[in-house]
Amino acid sequence: MYQRLIFTKILSRTDVEHRMAIPMGSFDVFQIPQGEHSKQFDVIDMIKTGHSWSFRCSTRKKDFYPKPVLSSGWIEYIREKDLREGDQVSFFLVQKDGEEGLRLGVQAQKKLIRLWGKDCWTAPF
Repeated sequence: MYQRLIFTKILSRTDVEHRMAIPMGSFDVFQIPQGEHSKQFDVIDMIKTGHSWSFRCSTRKKDFYPKPVLSSGWIEYIREKDLREGDQVSFFLVQKDGEEGLRLGVQAQKKLIRLWGKDCWTAPF
């Protein structure tokens, strides 16, 4: 399997309670068609093999700064993984062996403890 990291983000309170803001440097991966303000994306769960999620990426309709966010489907993912503020998610471009084309992948990690100045992470169950 081929995978390339797009971004990793430590979750804020807004990310876990309402919607997740996508870093602008990664927005080009979430290509929203010209003239539209949202698009649904199927995203592979990198922990639960074979499971996928559907997230909606949207931008503000009338704003100079597009500020892309994941909304619809995102909070269900947060609840399923029991993620909290301070946990992190990573998004990847993924190509499974024998498949054509790249897909998006997501991986959540829960913060266990800070030990000797370093955060220790684990995958949620």
